[in-house]
Amino acid sequence: MKLHSLELEGFGPYRERQRVDFDAFDADGLYLITGRTGAGKSSILDGVCFALFGAVPRYEAGDKRLRSDHSGPNDITEVALEFSAAGERWRIVRAPDYERPKQRGEGVTLEKARAELARWDGTGWRGVAAGPRDVGVMLAEVVGLTQAQFLQVILLAQNRFQRFLLARNDERQELLRTLFDSRSYDDLTRRLDEGRKSARDALDRGADAVALVRRQAAELIAREGWGGDPVAADAAADSDLEAADLDASDLEGALARAADRRAAIAQTAVTADAAAVAASDALADARRITDQQTERAAQRRRTAELAAAEPAIEVSRTELRRALAAEALRE
Repeated sequence: MKLHSLELEGFGPYRERQRVDFDAFDADGLYLITGRTGAGKSSILDGVCFALFGAVPRYEAGDKRLRSDHSGPNDITEVALEFSAAGERWRIVRAPDYERPKQRGEGVTLEKARAELARWDGTGWRGVAAGPRDVGVMLAEVVGLTQAQFLQVILLAQNRFQRFLLARNDERQELLRTLFDSRSYDDLTRRLDEGRKSARDALDRGADAVALVRRQAAELIAREGWGGDPVAADAAADSDLEAADLDASDLEGALARAADRRAAIAQTAVTADAAAVAASDALADARRITDQQTERAAQRRRTAELAAAEPAIEVSRTELRRALAAEALRE
């Protein structure tokens, strides 16, 4: 956005029409609006803000002070601003509410606020919007900033700057938040601080966990004899400080010795498994032999019983032969 000219009439301290040609300073690049207190510097900024947004932040009580105290009953109050934005040149003419004499009869009547927005088409000004509401909607699209955003990043109201200079530190910080809408940065700072505290707590918990693991490792090394120096390992098991002094080489050495121990135990387990299989086979053979021996003893007892009963059986056989022979002679 670039300002070209500003015209004030019956506005602020100016009764007659005043024109500021900003284009006259193009060759100077950056320029400064300066002057003694009351010279009208703020009135120029007030005129720019009023033309664009219909309000002046310096007068927080309202627009009643916008009309010049020097204006006569029939004098008008009007601000005209030419500027470039969105790749085109614009002209806004705006007037506030003010009282004027009635054209007929006595007394005064209220002159309603008005606003007109025009666009330069290369040959002249062509109206695009009229009325404070329609002009405000159109300017919001052209300028791309709300009044609050405009006052935060482009035009800092004089009364707010005075309050800032005279404020205490806490009030100054609150004013900066209001002027520059730094709540998002405050929220970001708060979240970062919470994240820092959470990370610190997690780090402390991790450090405690590592210390506990180191102590357990020292105790295990001492108990299992995996340390290179049994005396030092015993001391490490009894001292948190020395347990914390266990370095990677100590742990790697203990792991290597534990791996050797595990390999030896695994080999012993393989041998024991083979011995268990052989013992199981021998036990099965022994049980089979025992069963055979038991069966043989039972058969021997049965044979002895049958041998003892042989005479009686022979008598019975003889009686059976005689009976059979006698049966044939029965008739």
